[in-house]
Parts: sequence; C-alpha cells; structure tokens
Amino acid sequence: MKKALELAEGVKGLTSPNPAVGAVIVNNGSVAGTGATSPAGGPHAEIHALKMAGSTARGATLYVTLEPCCHHGRTPPCTNAIIAAGVTRVVVAQSDPNPRVKGKGIARLRRKGIRVDIGLMRKQAHFLNEDYCWSIVRQQPWITLKLAMTLDGRIADVQGMSKWISSVAARKRVQQLRRNHAAVMVGRRTLLRDNSRLTVRSKTIARPVRIVVGTQTALGVDSHFALNASHLRSIVVVSGGRGARSLTKESGVEFWYTGEKHFPDSMQRFFKRAYEEGITSILVEGGGRLASLLCEHGFVNRVCFFYGNRILGGGMPGLAFAKARPLANARKLHQIAFEHFGDTWMVTGLVQRK
Repeated sequence: MKKALELAEGVKGLTSPNPAVGAVIVNNGSVAGTGATSPAGGPHAEIHALKMAGSTARGATLYVTLEPCCHHGRTPPCTNAIIAAGVTRVVVAQSDPNPRVKGKGIARLRRKGIRVDIGLMRKQAHFLNEDYCWSIVRQQPWITLKLAMTLDGRIADVQGMSKWISSVAARKRVQQLRRNHAAVMVGRRTLLRDNSRLTVRSKTIARPVRIVVGTQTALGVDSHFALNASHLRSIVVVSGGRGARSLTKESGVEFWYTGEKHFPDSMQRFFKRAYEEGITSILVEGGGRLASLLCEHGFVNRVCFFYGNRILGGGMPGLAFAKARPLANARKLHQIAFEHFGDTWMVTGLVQRK
C-alpha cells in the first residue's frame, strides 16, 4: 500500500477532476503489476496494474488507495476488470465518497466472492485526496491558502517588497503545491504588482488554471498573465456585471462576471461554476486582501503559512479581517503539521469552517 500511495503521489495534480490513485498487484509475494491514474479520460490505476500483471493477476491481491469505481463514466467500471482478471483479494485504503461509488464498488466485488479489506493506511490516503473528497461531496473546489510571511505576519515591507521572505527550498515546496492543485489564484492588485506567472516552474506536465480575482478587467497588456493566456487557461473573475456569464477575448483570457458585488455571494457563484468546469481545487497565493476575505468568510479549507526568519515591525499584513474576531471565536486550525526549509518554517492545518 505504501508503494501504491507513492504511485498516486507521483500523478497528483495531473488527474483532475479525478482523484490521484495508485494500485499494486501482488502474487505469491512478488509485485506483478503497478499503475497510477492517467489524466482525465484515460485508464484508472487498477487498469494499468492489471494490464502489466496480465495472467499473473489471477489469484493475486490488489492493493489500491481508493475504492475501485463501479459505474460507467469516461471509462468502464474498474470492478468489472478486477473480477474478469481473477483477482481474489482487494485491499482498499479508503472508500470513495463519490455518491456514484460510495461502497458500491466494494459491495460488487464481495458479491463476486472477492475478499475486500478496507482501511490500510486510510489516513495517508485521505490526506492525499482530501481535495477530491471535499469537492465531490460539496460540489465546490477545495481551497488552500498559501502565504509567505515574516515572523510578525507581514507579506511585504513598507515599500511593498516581498522578495524574498522565504528560502529557496521553501519556494520549491510552493511549486509542488501549485502542481498539486487544479488552479492557482491571486488578487488583481497582486498580479499587477508582482507580474505573477502562476505557473509550475519544474519538469512536469502540470498546467494549473490561472485565476485572477478583482472588480476590474484591466490586466496590463505586457503582463505575463496576458501574454501567455493563449496556451495557459487563464480566467479573470470579475465581481458584479450584468449577470453570471463568460466572455473569452481574442487574447485567450476568459472573463467570468459573477453578477454579485457582495464578496461572499460573488465567490460562491464563482466556486460553483469553477467546480462545474472541473476545477476541483484552488491554491490561493495572495494578496493580503483576497486572503483575508476568503479566510474571514470561511472559504479556506487548509492553510500553508511559510514563516521566514525576519521581523519587519511594519509593512503589509498577511491577514487583516474587516471585522476582528474575539479570541473565543477565533478561526482555529486542526491537524497542524510543520515542515522545515532552511531558515523557513511552514505551518499547515485544516481551518475550522463556519
């Protein structure tokens, strides 16, 4: 199962809106086949593993990080292939919360006389696909908020300079975060100030959707965002407008008008449409205003705060709510974890939702 999880991690960010799944087939103590989920529309992990195993799948045990599907989507049910291959035991890390599956795949395998064990390394499997598990049930994207801050919570100095608060190693970790999400989002002012690329700068085929949020459509004709919109899907979310509609200009930039000026209503409408278009997870990278609004109104699922070894005593705050919360009603983090990157620490955790 550990090997299956490693395989799934290797394709994380490449399979959206499907979950990243890994599978390993073992026969007589030897690995007979391995597989990981292909990009959407391609074979699932189990199918790759069965193809590699061939006839040695008969009488074997299949280890898989998520319950095999039992419905026809873009591909046939994996349960049918498992049954046909003669697998006699299936070990599943976690059941699939997708209402179209949700135990039905396990039940079908058991009806065919296949032994199914559930729960091996469930915690690790759920963490890997926490975004999928959230989005498939609630029909909206999972939101991760990433901020690089000084020890006193500043994302830039009094002159607006932010390069660099975090270490080189920490910035490499951010690239991994980008790869693992279906989209990367910033506020319009941050885009113009930093000329943000919002791309994965590593040897990977991951191409997350780039999203900018604001009340205006002006982007700057020389911005990296505008110049590269023809080959990187790029969306500008505009609060207000005459109604929820989409307009694609010749530059390739898509303008989504929410029809709502009130921030929570505008974002809720955007998130609904984003999910419908297969954007199941979004990494928000600032600026401070957008981060604060999303966190204040309860849209953030997980935070990844990178703290560099600096104290400014002033500058741009990372978070500043319009209405400060009393200590008794503060936003709380659960399942907190830490990662160390030289002189930078990352604190991550799940945010208490409203």
